[in-house]
Amino acid sequence: MKEFGKLFAGRYSSVCASDEEDNSQRQSMVTAGFGIGSRPDVDPAVLSAAQVALHRIQRRKSLKANRSMKSIDILGSFFNKPNQGNHNRVPTRAFLLLAIGFLAIATATLVNVFEPYDLIFKWKLIMSDGGEIFNLWAKPPVDLYIKIYLFNITNAQAFLAGHEKLQVEQVGPYVYKEIMTHENITFNRNNTMSSTPSHPLVWQKEMSGGRREDDEVVMLNIAMLAISHLTSSQPFLVRMALKTLLLSTKSEPIVRTTAKEFMFGYPSALATLGNTFLPNWISFEKVGLIDRMYDFSSDFETFYTGVPNPAHSGLYATYRGETNLPQWEGDHCSNIEYASDGTKFKSFIQSNETVKFFRKSMCRPINLYRVGEEKTYGSLKGYSYVFEANAFDNGVTNKANKCFCRKGDCQPVGLIDVTDCYYGFPISLSFPHFMNGDLGLQQNITGINPDPAKHSSAFVIQPESGLPLSLSVKVQINMHFKDLTNFQTVSKFSYLTTPMLWFEIMMTKLPDSLDSRFNFYLNILPLVNPLGFWTSLLLGISLLGYAITRATLHMSRNAHHAVNISEGIYARAKTSQNLRGGAGTKVYSPCEMKLIDMEPALLDASESPDDRHHCDIITLSCISSSCSSNVKVGHCHDDDDICVECFANNPLVRDLKKGSTDPVKQQGTQDGIRSIADF
Repeated sequence: MKEFGKLFAGRYSSVCASDEEDNSQRQSMVTAGFGIGSRPDVDPAVLSAAQVALHRIQRRKSLKANRSMKSIDILGSFFNKPNQGNHNRVPTRAFLLLAIGFLAIATATLVNVFEPYDLIFKWKLIMSDGGEIFNLWAKPPVDLYIKIYLFNITNAQAFLAGHEKLQVEQVGPYVYKEIMTHENITFNRNNTMSSTPSHPLVWQKEMSGGRREDDEVVMLNIAMLAISHLTSSQPFLVRMALKTLLLSTKSEPIVRTTAKEFMFGYPSALATLGNTFLPNWISFEKVGLIDRMYDFSSDFETFYTGVPNPAHSGLYATYRGETNLPQWEGDHCSNIEYASDGTKFKSFIQSNETVKFFRKSMCRPINLYRVGEEKTYGSLKGYSYVFEANAFDNGVTNKANKCFCRKGDCQPVGLIDVTDCYYGFPISLSFPHFMNGDLGLQQNITGINPDPAKHSSAFVIQPESGLPLSLSVKVQINMHFKDLTNFQTVSKFSYLTTPMLWFEIMMTKLPDSLDSRFNFYLNILPLVNPLGFWTSLLLGISLLGYAITRATLHMSRNAHHAVNISEGIYARAKTSQNLRGGAGTKVYSPCEMKLIDMEPALLDASESPDDRHHCDIITLSCISSSCSSNVKVGHCHDDDDICVECFANNPLVRDLKKGSTDPVKQQGTQDGIRSIADF
């Protein structure tokens, strides 16, 4: 680097061929114009010295006009070229390549710092009216289904008579397509959006495996059992009034109905009476579990738009105007903020981070945990998330879950009391076939066969976007009874948890159109960062390396040329010295020393900007028995004129005076000689 610095800081010179021609012309003018060369009485040594002096002054002018004194000027000559017709310079292609190189490296730095893909992707996640992600969230173009399995009672008479345990048989699936949408969307000033949910169901005969909606099944009489449970601890008069009502309506605890009627409602005298006399409690005339589970008529929800945090776009802000569910105490059990309704989960999920899920039918938020390795679904990759362990333990194992004990009454492990979400009916939720629940729940019912491979829930989520790639939510709906011995007809259900149905809300995969779209966003578009960085960096380094290499070679050639010029100058100076020495060393030694001392001035690299106003003056002396004369030759750097001044008594003075009669020589134009001989 030191050698390169020295080379870079050096002086480089060049001489134009035209200047050499001008020098020759000037020498001819000096000799011929004044007639000095033809005069026999002029001392040849003085003549020779004058010619050499004039030649050296003109050469200095040529060298100064054709060399750059500073390193930056050398680079300027490399990166710029003269503009035709004027003194301005225009950028060369090498300079443009160098500028592009610096710009490319700056671009690589910006890409590495700001990561444009992340900025673009975060911008895309924000919900805005008419935006792409917003449209997908408002009306998800996915195939979402609900599979329903009923627990058909096969020994109703024997059970009611007290001869056998309740025996059930799983029938199904009855499959419906869920058209999930968010209606009446309004954007709020606090970066949220309000909507009402809609989940209409469409029967899917082809997916139901030969099952029909009009299949006959034997199921519990939900209305009768619910009213009996609610009044079992009431005063005697209340219980007597209910018994009379049950007898008059000929209500039975177990009824035969169709699958569709049980799921979506069947006529019930008790439901009709309740709707007539207690409309604030029972607002419906038909009782159907799925119908009640999908009743969103009174719901309104608020979701985050993703401003200022795009990761929270599409997540719950409030449900029915509150961040906490009223039926539970404590944030662990009641807080639904930042939960997902299944349309979109939190974005940028970390490996050890939990996500929250909430759906009205579950009546509670539930945490999901990542398990297993990355999986591929279509073109996208995601991770499996499952319900938290001991989610339905009611505080037996996880003390935080004790807040799910309704009014301090904890149900057996494996159940969660959701009475408040189902109109006061004694409804409890569990996993299908009481999986992971108390063994007594399974032993009291015949036909229960829990299987984790069939009955476990799982979500596959793409962690960067929060997009669900696949989901399977499996929950069972049961009726959990307390003491019913005050009602003889239903007393056999005392302290029994009876399964009615279990359902699976599922999405096996994304549609091909959605898969292709997010494949571009999640697999192809992320290449912008590394490709942009490395392409810009390599391009910048290549262009800079090319430019530096060219500059180094250019300066090396100039340095070599400068050495040759210096050697030529030295050779000419030596020749002049020899010439003067041949005419009498002793006589002309002062002149000789003056000429030799002039050479370093020609090569001085530390010349200041004021040097162009400096004048070079050389005095030639002749002292002998035949002549006594002095000749002064002068040249100023900012003037092309050369001034020859002669004085003392010598024929040379007279000849110079005679030569001055020529008007051209008197005026001293750019290529002429001024003669003054008045000394």
